[in-house]
Order: sequence, then C-alpha cells, then structure tokens
Amino acid sequence: MPLSRPLATTAPTEGATEAPVRLHPAAAEDPLPPRMREHVKVVFRAGQIDETATACARLLKGYNSSAFLWTTLGLCHAHRRAFNDALTCLNRARELAPTAPDAYAGMAAVYVQQGKTEAGEAHFRTALGLEPSNVVILNNFANFLTGCGRSDQAVSLLKRAREQAPDNAVVVYNLANALRQLGNTSESKRLYAEAISLQPDLQEARFNYGQMLCADQEFEAAAPQFDKLVKANPEDDRARAYKLHIMAKLNDFAWVQEYQAHRRHLGLRGTAIAPFTALAMEDNPDLLRVRTQAYADTSIILPAKKSAEFIRPASRPERLRIGYFSADFHCHATMFLLGGVLRAHDTNRFDIHAFSYGPQNKDAQRALAKSSVGHFHEVFGLSDQALVDLAKSQNLDIAVDLKGYTGNSRSSIFAQGLAPVQISYLGYPGTMGTPAIDYLITDSVVSPVGSERHFEESLIRMPHSYQPNDPERKIAPRQFTRSDCGLPEDGFIFCCFNNSYKITPREFDIWMGLLAEVEGSVLWLLSSGPASEANLRQEAKARGVAPDRLVFADRMVQDEHLARQKVADLFLDTFAVNAHTTGSDALWAGLPVLTLPGQQFASRVGASLLSAANLPELIAEDEADYKARALHLAQDPSALMALRSKLKVNRRTAPLFDATSYTRSLEDAFDAVFENWRTDQPKAHLTVAKDLPPRAGGQKVSFAAA
Repeated sequence: MPLSRPLATTAPTEGATEAPVRLHPAAAEDPLPPRMREHVKVVFRAGQIDETATACARLLKGYNSSAFLWTTLGLCHAHRRAFNDALTCLNRARELAPTAPDAYAGMAAVYVQQGKTEAGEAHFRTALGLEPSNVVILNNFANFLTGCGRSDQAVSLLKRAREQAPDNAVVVYNLANALRQLGNTSESKRLYAEAISLQPDLQEARFNYGQMLCADQEFEAAAPQFDKLVKANPEDDRARAYKLHIMAKLNDFAWVQEYQAHRRHLGLRGTAIAPFTALAMEDNPDLLRVRTQAYADTSIILPAKKSAEFIRPASRPERLRIGYFSADFHCHATMFLLGGVLRAHDTNRFDIHAFSYGPQNKDAQRALAKSSVGHFHEVFGLSDQALVDLAKSQNLDIAVDLKGYTGNSRSSIFAQGLAPVQISYLGYPGTMGTPAIDYLITDSVVSPVGSERHFEESLIRMPHSYQPNDPERKIAPRQFTRSDCGLPEDGFIFCCFNNSYKITPREFDIWMGLLAEVEGSVLWLLSSGPASEANLRQEAKARGVAPDRLVFADRMVQDEHLARQKVADLFLDTFAVNAHTTGSDALWAGLPVLTLPGQQFASRVGASLLSAANLPELIAEDEADYKARALHLAQDPSALMALRSKLKVNRRTAPLFDATSYTRSLEDAFDAVFENWRTDQPKAHLTVAKDLPPRAGGQKVSFAAA
C-alpha cells in the first residue's frame, strides 16, 4: 500500500477518497457553468481519467478561457504521465487565473513526478501562499515533504490541515505516515486506527495499521485487519499473504488449506506479495523466484534512464571501500552473526562503512559496530534519495544489502546504483529477484550446483557456511536448572526455539510422534503468546498427546537465552524455513541441532551450519530418517553424550565459528568480484576455495559461467 495519500489536486488514485476540489474565490468568475463544472468533478473523482479528459477537451471548444477546465485536463495528462502536455495545460490555467492555487499545485505534482523536486517545492509554496488554509494543498505538500525525508515539516502542515478538516481520514492517515517515518510508532499506530474509524474503507490505513500491530507482536489484533482487507478485495494477494503469515505466527494450521486454495495465483496476478511472507508457505524455490521477481518489479524499480557508468580504475585501490547497509546495527540477530566479521576486517586493505537506518539503540552490539568500522553513518530519517546521495558521495566500491526483504528493508535504494558491485548478504535467505543486485553470498549447501536457476544473482559460494558467526559472543554464567525453565526433572527434552510461523503440520506431526514414543519426554518451544500456545496444545491433543507435554519458554536477554539452552537435549529443526541465527545459537550453546534439508535456500541453512560445524550425522535424509535419528538420540544416552562432547570440541575448532578465516574468505570474494568488474569481465558464479592459506598465492577464488 502507498505510504502517502494524495487529495484532489493531484491525479486521483484508484479507489481514492478525496477532499472536494477547492478553487480560489477568483475562480467564481470561471465561464464554465456550475452544473458542468460539478459534472466534471464527479467524473474526475471517480477515477475516470479518459472520460474526464474527453469531457474537458469537448467543453474547451466553447469555454476556452475556463481555468478550471485547463487545470483538470492538465491533471488528467499528469495521471497518464504525459507531463509536457500536463504542464502546457496548467500553464494556460495559471495565465487565466493567476491568483488561484490549483494550477500551481498541479504543476508542483507534475514536477515531483518528473523528479524536479526543487521546482515542485517552489510551486507547492506558491500555491500554499495563495490559499494557506487549503486542505488539499497542505496535504499534498506534506506528502512531498514526507517523501523527501522531511517529516517534521510534513507533520506541521498536516496538523494545520487537521485544524481545517478534523474528520478528514486521508489527512489523519498521512499524519500517521509522517510520524511513523519519524519513529513515533505509538502515535502513528493510534492515528491509523483513527483514520480507519473515520473511513472504514480506507484500505491503505488498515494495511499499515495491521503492519504496525505485527511489528509490535500484536498478531491477534492484526489478524482481523488483514481478514477485512481480503474480504473487501479477495484478489488483494498482498493482504492475503499477510493474513496467512499471521495465521502461521499464531499456529492456526488452517492457513495451510487456505494457502493451497490460492497458491497457483498468489502473488502472480497483479498484486505482488512480500517474499518473506511466502518463505514458510511452501518449499518451492522456482515458485518463490517468480513471486519475488513480481515483487521486485514493484518495489525495486530501476530508473528509466541509467545513471552514469562508474569509472573503472587502472588498478585495485589501496583500500576497497565496502558499504554495509542495514537497520540492524544493534542487539539483533544480524549483529550476533556479523560482529565477528566487522571486528576481523583487514582495515589496511578495506575501508568499511556502515549505513544505519534503524533505531539508535545504545547497546553493546551497536557499540561494537561503531567501534569496528571506519565510518558509521547514522541515516535514520533520511529519505531514500538523501541516503542514495550520501552513499554515492562516499565513492563505494561494493555496496552490501544486509536486509533484503526483511523488516525495515530499504532495498529499493540499490536500484539507483550505490556502487559498481552490489551484493545481497545474510538478511534474506533467497534471491532478490532484481538485476539491481549483482551477487548473493551463499555456499555449496544452501545453493548446490544445479540450483542456479533459483537465483537472479550470480552466486558467491563461501568455502564453508555462508553464515558468519562471532566466537566472542557471551553466554551468561548463570547455571539454569530444569526447574528454572519449567521443565520436568526427568525425561528427554526435545526443543525448538524457532519462530512460531516456521512450525507447520508437517514437522509437528513428527514431533508429536516422538513424544508418543519417548516416554516422559516434552517439547520445549519459544512462546509466541497465549493464542499460539493454545493452538499448539490443541493440535497436540488432536494427535493424542497430552497438551501439558508442550512447555513454553518466555523470551529473555540473549546471553541468558543461550545459557538456558544447555538444559535441553536435542533441538528439532523446522523444514521449509530452518533455524538460522537460532541454529547457530544452539550450537554455540552446546545444544545439538537435528535438521532435514529441503530445496530452497531457507530450508538448507541447518545443513550448512552443521556441515561447517563438522556434524554431518545431524543432517537427515528424509522425514523417516529425521524421526529415526531423533529417536536414536533420545533412547541412547551414550550416543547423545558422545555427540555433545564432539560439539563441545568442534565449536572451538570447526570453521563455523572461525570468524577470522571466514572474514579472509569474504574479503577474497570482495576482491574477486571487484576485479571482475574492474577488468570489465561478465558476471559469473564464483567459488571461494577451502583450506588455502589466506593470500598465499594460490587460486583462492574460481569463477564459473553464469
């Protein structure tokens, strides 16, 4: 849904509810009879652009001096992106009614759509000067300012608009958008709810309200918002995908049947869906790529005119400039993984920039990021264009998107070419589906040979796991007991601390079978709230398992969460979307993880981690093998003890937690892709070799045809 909503002085969007067109009093002298003017307004507000343009052209034959007709015809041309024709008409209207604001406001909108922001702002100011209380102009000027990252100024204008029209739902909605950009999430959420109460069919407000409820983990409250959107428009696939994702978060397994009923067209019939919401719906990388490409076509729009080519240097710069872009340079899974890389970068050969557009939390992980990089750019609140301009001013050699299609993503900025080489890394486990991204960092497990068709990007296959880890992550010294965790003193403890949406009937059936066969065992899960717990207990009961054999863990600070995992016996991985950071958390804490690799990237991460931890015996071949291995470990204490002892050694010796070697390999990959670009070679998949001494003169990186 769009983040801002225009009112009547710009071309109307489909289904838009607009304030009445307000003309300056001088327009009362317009020769067009009021009855005809009202008819044109009605057709225009209904979104019938072609009909409106035809009517204006016909009426101008008899009323050629009507500023109203010239203005409206100009707006019709603007809607059809015929900008030169639009400006011709609006200029004529301005000549006929120089003290009326409408033509100036219309010209402002055209200039903004052309990317001429200075001219657009100047015309908005002229229009507002002619009629300072015009709600339409206040609203649309504010939307422009919000889009420029100047939301503080937008809020001031929208508050003025509210004074004039306190019950205008669109103004309230746009005020919520501006406050949201400023980080005032509580007030913006309240205003979205108010906008919905004023205008229940304002679908953009309902969608954004639902998103904010999800961000605050209020899934039970969010569910009816997306349900109403789907009922209002059954072909709104984006809303349906969110609805299904929320059902999965709440462990309402009815989502599976609804998904199956819509899977053939979901995200493919005009309304793209957020790729992240589709990950757990089905392990089908071909379908995921098509859906992702459809989404990228609407969210990462390549400029019509390609920006100037980067100049290829005659040789490698003394230090390659690497830019990491993320909202997660704080206490977040990204930093738990990446911290060791940032600490280990060779600053003699690489100049590291971090562009942080997330909250400015003052925690240990943020301090680590700021102290580890050469340049830490606080860019929260900057518009996309301002962020692009800043990034380009740093003359980056490689730009790295650490978010992808995850929360607070700003991947659209990469469409403007922040650096000659652009890489997707770590945040989103799959293709970005756009030519704006050149490479994706993977490994030979998550993207084995033969899987290349699943990716838009050329692949960088790391020598071990694609996932970095920080061997300096702290585990709390507290010695948790089973009693501390609400677990029985006796019996085998199966656990899964994955996000609740990853749990589907497929693995849950197996888990309940394990509980049925292993007497006294329990399943320890991370709590996702009362509704999720109730649904899972009901599903257990339906499978003949006592509901109290599911034990739910409350969330706690990360170092203590790591410490408490030592009381569990075996971590059971989910299938379509494996444990990612959660999996390496468990291994770092000394807890074995059993996984079953699937087809898509997200379903093969567990196998990647275990391969890099030298624990292949925990990688199952199929569902029967997954269950058999779990049963063996649950019923053979000596086998489990031997496995835990092996893990204890491997966590200090295996490649998975060797941040220094990992970083050298990553830097070799950066060198290789930059050199490939510098020498004007075609992009290709590349593999970073294993077990070669860093920069010992051997063939460290090999390219293969893309």
